[in-house]
Parts: sequence; C-alpha cells; structure tokens
Amino acid sequence: FITTGWPIYQPRTGRNQAQSLPNLQYFSGSERVDMGADRVQNLASMGVDRLPEQFVREAHERPENSKAIEGKDVPVISLNHPFQKVGEEIARACQEWGIFILTDHNIPPESIKALQDVGRQFFELPVEEKEKYANDAANGNLEGYGTKMVKNQAMKLEWIDYYFHMLSPPSNVDYTKWPRDPPSY
Repeated sequence: FITTGWPIYQPRTGRNQAQSLPNLQYFSGSERVDMGADRVQNLASMGVDRLPEQFVREAHERPENSKAIEGKDVPVISLNHPFQKVGEEIARACQEWGIFILTDHNIPPESIKALQDVGRQFFELPVEEKEKYANDAANGNLEGYGTKMVKNQAMKLEWIDYYFHMLSPPSNVDYTKWPRDPPSY
C-alpha cells in the first residue's frame, strides 16, 4: 500500500471500461477510502491533492504555462457570411485555435442562458440520478451521460463528463434518453 495520501488506481471489474474511469482508491495514512462512482465530477468533488496521472498533461500544455499571444484574439465567425466561407472559417479556427466565437446566429440570449442553467442543474444532481442516463459506448449507445475516455495525442485522458444527444437528423432524436430531471430539460 502507498501511504502518501495520493490516489491509487485500480480498474473496476464487470464495468464497461470504455465509458468508465478506473475505480479510484484514496490512501491516507493506513486508511483506504473508496472514491465512489467513477466520474470526473465525483473525483473533483473529493478534494484530492493530485490529478490522477492519466489526466495530467505535459507541462507545456498546462494553462498556467501557456502564453497568450499579444494582439491575437480568438476567431470570431459571423453566420451572415456565405455558407462556404463560414465552413472554411470554422475549419481554420478549429485547426489553428481549437475554439471560436460564433456571431449572428439569432439565438436569443435568454435561450442560451436557459440551456446553460438546465445543464448546470443536471450536473448538480446526485450521481445516482445521473447514472440512470449513462451511455454504453461499447454497445453502440453513445447517447447519454458519460465520461470521455478517449486519449488525446499525448495518450492522456480528457478531464470531462458530458451528456451527448443525437439531434440530427430529427428522426434520430430519442427523447427517452433525455433526463426527466430537471423538469425543464
């Protein structure tokens, strides 16, 4: 046993490894504490002293070590431009920045805020409630609550829980996969 107080990782058995984080055991002195469900949000709420190694990025990739480029701004893309130009701008922004700001989309600010609020409410639910909507990527069921278990180019896992919906084409929308709580979902 390691008794330094740092997290130790042991895979869970009988679980879908493609969607699950390793079962996290926390050793503090001689006491072992099961960290519970294997979601990033749960791990973060445990107040661990260190990120699990599989999430730790190289030093040059960490936000505190990245340098802002003076005079450079995140790309702003207007939907008022021709479709071809918008597509090219989005592709370039994704390749060069990995992020962009979309304007002239005509989505009312109150709709954006309502979406943010319902998302926040869902992720504040107890883990047992969220797990009712867990996806099963290994069996082709991508919709639902999950933890991103795809490694990036540096073979590190992303530090993210998500809820994925099929929205297009409309015939693929499966409202039975949508949470009942919060009611405004």
